[in-house]
Amino acid sequence: MTDLVAHRLPGLAEAEVDGDLVALHIENGIYYSFNETAARVWALLDRPKSVTDLCATLAAEFEVDPQLCATEVLLLLRDLEKDGLVDLIAPEPAPA
Repeated sequence: MTDLVAHRLPGLAEAEVDGDLVALHIENGIYYSFNETAARVWALLDRPKSVTDLCATLAAEFEVDPQLCATEVLLLLRDLEKDGLVDLIAPEPAPA
C-alpha cells in the first residue's frame, strides 16, 4: 500500500439526498454525486488519513481485498485531487 496522506480541501458544500451524498464545489460550480464507498471515504477524511489507514477501515467494513481496496481508493483520491477536493501528500520521513 501507499503511505500517502489525504486530506480534504475547503470549498465543497455537501448534503445527503435520498441516502446519497451530493456536493457542490463552491468555486467552480461542479456538482458531485458520491456512491456509497466514495461517500464513506469522504466521511473518513474528516481528518487527514493515510491510504493505508483508509483501506484498513474500508476492508473491514466492506469485506474487500486490501490490495484491491488500495488500488481503487487511490484512483478515487487521484480523481478528487485532480478536481481540487483533496490534497495528497507524502508523509515526512522519520528523523534519523
